[in-house]
Amino acid sequence: QTRTWGPYCKGKSGSDMEERERLECIERQVCEAEALLAIYEGDETLRVEFSGLDGAREALEAGSPTTELEEISMVLTFAGARDHGGGSLPSVRFSLPMSYPLNACPRVDLGSRALNGKKDRVLEALRSEAGNEALFPIVQLLNELVEEEAARAEPEEGRIEELVSTSPDVREAEGSEGDPGAPDTSRKIKILHSAPLTERKSTFQAHLAEVHSVEEIEKVMSELLSIKKVAASTHNMMAYRIQLENGGVLQDYDDDGEAAAGSRMLHMLQAVNALNVLVVVSRWYGGVQLGPSRFAIINNVARRHLQDAGFLEEEGGVCKSKSSRKTKR
Repeated sequence: QTRTWGPYCKGKSGSDMEERERLECIERQVCEAEALLAIYEGDETLRVEFSGLDGAREALEAGSPTTELEEISMVLTFAGARDHGGGSLPSVRFSLPMSYPLNACPRVDLGSRALNGKKDRVLEALRSEAGNEALFPIVQLLNELVEEEAARAEPEEGRIEELVSTSPDVREAEGSEGDPGAPDTSRKIKILHSAPLTERKSTFQAHLAEVHSVEEIEKVMSELLSIKKVAASTHNMMAYRIQLENGGVLQDYDDDGEAAAGSRMLHMLQAVNALNVLVVVSRWYGGVQLGPSRFAIINNVARRHLQDAGFLEEEGGVCKSKSSRKTKR
């Protein structure tokens, strides 16, 4: 019995589409795939793999896609995840029809009885994204469903301890008391700036600082926005993670008008286990829409700056919150 299904959008099939529309679909699929690969690079709990990308890129370069072109497919693997019965959760498979995202939605094989029971939620989410790139929100939803399933499988004591250390509400309350990670008002905070990167008329620049409290984050953001060039940027997306004394992590993000950009940056920080660091990416829009590829650029700029500034170690990708580099303005 197959579990492959998908809410097929009403519209033309790949063979009925005009060449211009097929090219647009292929380009959007490639951009979406590259963005996802950048977002989940180095993630030890969730692995994303694509097939068919090389053929799609060649078709774009040639400017003449054929109906025989191999569909792009994605395999999503949840490392170490278990279902309620204690069994490993198989990979989730996505196939992208040639007419996706304009006239079709992805086909999905959930590959697990536990996840297949959540089919209606995934189906509803896919339908809500009809006509748009749907993979990232579906991956986020599936990750939430896997965490729900894992929580059901854990002993009750472990579940309570995990909720105390990771609940956003608890973390915010503890951080607001000024107890853990209290700011050292005499400490001068260095802000490190990356070299600007220009891509199709948009310019991106990353900024980062070692931080240990919300007060220090506010201080850094105030200092950054006092720089006229930064204040004049179209967006200043940011994300941060701070280690608390009780073992929990205080973390948050701000999209600053670039929907979902900040959350993707936070996910990158989580993937490399970066702690006690604030990362901001400024974007100056140049009039050319970049589509989903802008998320890959934003994350790559932020990640590269973390590494260049010495915040990422070779082994384990753990941020040690170093600030030995000289600040650039």
